[in-house]
Amino acid sequence: MANNRAAGGDPPEAGRRTAQSVLPDSCREAARLIRERRTIRRFAKQAVPVQELAAMLKLAADTVALEYDPDGLRFIFFASDEGKRKAGQAIMAAYSGQGLYRWMPGKVVQAMAGQVAKIPLIAAVIVRECGNPSYNDRQIAAASGIIHSFTLLAWERQIGLVWNTELVIEHELLKAGLGLAGDERLVCLLYVGAYDKLPKGKSRTPAAEKWTVLGGDTGQGGEA
Repeated sequence: MANNRAAGGDPPEAGRRTAQSVLPDSCREAARLIRERRTIRRFAKQAVPVQELAAMLKLAADTVALEYDPDGLRFIFFASDEGKRKAGQAIMAAYSGQGLYRWMPGKVVQAMAGQVAKIPLIAAVIVRECGNPSYNDRQIAAASGIIHSFTLLAWERQIGLVWNTELVIEHELLKAGLGLAGDERLVCLLYVGAYDKLPKGKSRTPAAEKWTVLGGDTGQGGEA
């Protein structure tokens, strides 16, 4: 197994400084957003600008160079009180059949659904699938790329989110509650909102440890 590091390479921190020095200003700003973005679980008690978020989503979609079917990809924003109640009930209906949730009294489950409904905005990311695995893979890849760009655009406006891909998103009760068609798949749920306090950053694995360099000017490379 490769060690995911070029033999004799510089320390990760030095590599990051070198990369930063050759980046144009626009790329440096993007790099800053990528480094600083955090998962936000505690949201400010304020509404989010839905139209602005929709514009960010469209801009994020324009950044995806992959060939995919835009008609087979859709997003649902649950931003109104009624919409969030609907989403909260569907989410907890799915959770209530999982693990310890199965033993919780109905009143507790309803209370938790009410807490979910307090999230400023809930977004469902949905793709249409068919019998072509290559098509399905491209749709998932495109959706993931759009979400990544969207999270950075939102972060620039001090809007954070949780990207939920737990197994519960495959639950039929959740799909039905959110109104998915039979040929549609729920990729993830996004819990979106502004934040008052930035959480502390956690230690991250240096990017240099996640790739292997084969060959190169030094004639040395990662082990295969």
